[in-house]
Amino acid sequence: MSGERRGKLIPADPSPRVRRGFAWYSRRLVRKSFYALRIARETESLARDLNRDRAPVLIAMSHASWWDPIIGLLLHEAYLPDRNACAPMDAEQLERFRFMRKLGIFGINPDDPASLDAMQSYVDQWFHANDRPAIWITPQGRFTDVREPIRLRPGAAALAASHPEAKVLTVAAEYTFWQDQKPEIFVRFARCESERDTTPGWHRALTETMQECQSRLAELVMQRDPRQFTSLIGGETARINPIYDWWLRLRGKSGGIEARRPTHAASTSEKRPSSRLREREKESIS
Repeated sequence: MSGERRGKLIPADPSPRVRRGFAWYSRRLVRKSFYALRIARETESLARDLNRDRAPVLIAMSHASWWDPIIGLLLHEAYLPDRNACAPMDAEQLERFRFMRKLGIFGINPDDPASLDAMQSYVDQWFHANDRPAIWITPQGRFTDVREPIRLRPGAAALAASHPEAKVLTVAAEYTFWQDQKPEIFVRFARCESERDTTPGWHRALTETMQECQSRLAELVMQRDPRQFTSLIGGETARINPIYDWWLRLRGKSGGIEARRPTHAASTSEKRPSSRLREREKESIS
């Protein structure tokens, strides 16, 4: 990046029409590339409630994949459609994909400390100029494996500290396989609050909340129970092959591949050794 751009940013040039069109394209792209986009039911209402709140909203999303901005856009259209959102992006990348300014994306140099002040000033103006404003941010600042501990850059915490009136929502995302040949996307929300409206206080609160949210999402994903999720895209029973599935349906059979969840009896039998096994253990001890 040239020296004259240091500490400066590329402003967004939002267009609701372009955003809706790109959201339509993104939905088709996700449906083609993934089997389902699933949202954890236990916290789904948190995002819906924030759509009606008039206070600014800061959404801090985990950063596991190239897909994150697209998933963020789809989540925004589904849960926060009445909010005017912006989001930061590496300015060099935004120069290559300038159409993304129409989506509310503004460009910064994440490696330049002066960019933090520039971003804060820009977000101040955005919050003041827009009704029901919001900012999406990936505070990890790089692609990070979901199994790594959460480590954040200071930008999101600084924004939260400078806007105590804002509501803060964290978003955990995981990309993995269940039963289908295509991967699936899993998402969980969590509200974040800080006892102290300082940058260190918010940094600690965001780190802890994002870590807890990611860990809880991992627990839900490992259960492989679709009833724990709402399917925003896809989510029908996994299929084997279109022709073979059709043949099975003609014979009155299901062509879907369904996860086998352990029953209570099965899990109980796994925990309790059989009477014959207990007798053998007693004999070996004696």
